[in-house]
Amino acid sequence: MDWETGRAEHLKLSEAVAGQYDEIYAEANFATGSYMNYEIQVLDQWSREAPDHDLAVDLGCGTGRDTFVLAKRFDQVYAYDFSPKMIEVATRKKIRGAIGNVLFEVRDVEMDPLDLPAGCASLVNSAFGMGSFVQNVEEFLRIVKRLLKPQGVAIFSFYNSAALVNELNLQWRPALAARATDGEDALRVDFSGEEYVVAARAYAIREIKRKIEGNFRILSLTTFPTLSSLFPQELFAESEARKLCTNVDQLLAGNLDIAAGPYIVAVGRREGRPQCKPEVNGYELVVRLLNRHNIPHDFRHHAPVRNMEEVERTIQADRGELVKSILVAVSDDPKRDDLHPQLYLFGIPADRKLDFGRVARYLGKPRRCVIAATQSHVEELTGFTLGSVPPFGMPKYVPVILDERLIEKRKVWCGTGKITESLRISIEDLRRLSSFSVAAISKPL
Repeated sequence: MDWETGRAEHLKLSEAVAGQYDEIYAEANFATGSYMNYEIQVLDQWSREAPDHDLAVDLGCGTGRDTFVLAKRFDQVYAYDFSPKMIEVATRKKIRGAIGNVLFEVRDVEMDPLDLPAGCASLVNSAFGMGSFVQNVEEFLRIVKRLLKPQGVAIFSFYNSAALVNELNLQWRPALAARATDGEDALRVDFSGEEYVVAARAYAIREIKRKIEGNFRILSLTTFPTLSSLFPQELFAESEARKLCTNVDQLLAGNLDIAAGPYIVAVGRREGRPQCKPEVNGYELVVRLLNRHNIPHDFRHHAPVRNMEEVERTIQADRGELVKSILVAVSDDPKRDDLHPQLYLFGIPADRKLDFGRVARYLGKPRRCVIAATQSHVEELTGFTLGSVPPFGMPKYVPVILDERLIEKRKVWCGTGKITESLRISIEDLRRLSSFSVAAISKPL
């Protein structure tokens, strides 16, 4: 099997499993589910060691299992996967979970290089064997190193060519969804009774150590789960068996003399002197975000404006290219004075109005629970004042949703946090800043 055929089979597998990915992998294959939980532990531990918590990047994000863990610790998370279906499921979870600081995007990071600034990320995660799914691992490591800022943390996952489960002639199928194929650049994956053979390259731990050390200072090198991967799924019907195997696997994880778990997890740090950053909000945050992402400051300074009509006259722009930012509050009991409602920011063209009925259906909420945010909500929870709210720079718990009509524009005008200034920005740059989702949420005036 050639690599391209195996990549195509991998995409086919990803599209097939996306809707039930987390549940089936964790439930039907105990060892695989145990490894997924181990990854979360690793992520939680080492994200604390990042130089700051500005931006994390998740490569091969799947349906966002690791991404949402990162979203709790970092101000912004960019997450990429080559499967459109995986990204579709992840985006749906993002909206249902009211998570506003994650951008999911369909991207094959090896075939389609990321257009992110060098040194932008505090942590880069590439989980669930991602390092084995790239054909040129040396180039992949260089990509990760370029993304990281000094002292940034990188987490890698590879399939282990010396895994004990691959060396034993077992008379049963282990409780493991995927196993490396001896002598081939391939991985056999079982899903709902069907087997997929996907392109993947397994490595010995000494190889990974050598490759990582060429770019990073190694912080941790482990394999997992050694014991759980040897037994059939039926054994794990007993809670004591699950507990015992998990405990043994935890003890064996760091033993590099054995190094027999099917997955290798490597954590490295990019060397260099970390930079200090001041705490900012409001307009200062807008400027800082533009600087961080190397986006031109295409500002238009003008007299104070109070509404979109005045903005239109002042900057002489088509109203369809003006972004009207509307904060919406969602409360389970709208009659109650909710001091901390869930907020969403909806951006629509200035020549249309927000359709609250569509918004409610999009959010999966009753119409009565979806209302415009009050001035105090806007100012206290976002740091911006009414009339100058930009469609980015929101707290990470405020998702941004843009009307589909805006996406048709190459560039748009938006607020900056100042009533005396407007910003001209491309839709692509706005996407990088706000991690927006897209929906049909407007109607004619």
